[in-house]
Order: sequence, then structure tokens, then C-alpha cells
Amino acid sequence: MTNITDLINSISPYIPFRNEESAKEFLDQYDNDDQAALISALYIGRDHIHDSIIRSDYVPNGWAFDRYFTTGRAPKWDISPADFAKKLYEKSSNLHMYYTSFVRCTKASNYSLSNF
Repeated sequence: MTNITDLINSISPYIPFRNEESAKEFLDQYDNDDQAALISALYIGRDHIHDSIIRSDYVPNGWAFDRYFTTGRAPKWDISPADFAKKLYEKSSNLHMYYTSFVRCTKASNYSLSNF
């Protein structure tokens, strides 16, 4: 399991992706779990783009705030790993902003990223 901060640092030089294939080439160096972390961080950051913390009603009771928060996990993926590269490419022009928002809000909210 690669730390989410390391994953975000590793993706930064590739943003924006030229196409879906270049996003897939980047993702192929990681397993599905690390890929899920990048996708979950993307969506959490997007959902908090104008916030300074993770909204108190964002994480439902009983849900884990982890790398599978928005993607689900095998055997029931909410976002299929086959679609991860497409998601990165589609959001490519905003990825830096989304990941910055994710880091800012999780730090300010004192969320542990050890399971991310």
C-alpha cells in the first residue's frame, strides 16, 4: 500500500494527461488499491473544492474514510478499476486543484491518512 501523499506526488508531473492511454500507463505501475486511493482523493477533493475542512455530514456513520471511500472495493466496485484511467483523463485539467483540496481539507479536519 502506497501512502496517498506519495501517490499524489507521483502523479503530479503527469498532469494533465494527454489522453486516456497516458493515464492508464501511469496507473499500470500501481495495484487497484493504490489506484482507488487516487480516484477517491480526486472525488473527495472535488467535493470540497471551496471548503477548508471535510464537511461534518460528508462521511456517513459507519463508513470508513479510506482509499475505497468513493470507489467501493472488490467484489462490488462503485467505480470499476477499468474506468479509473478514464476518470483521471476526464478530470485532468482539475486534478492539481482536486488533490490540493483533498490534502488541505483532510489535514485541517485531522483525518488520519494512514489507511488511505
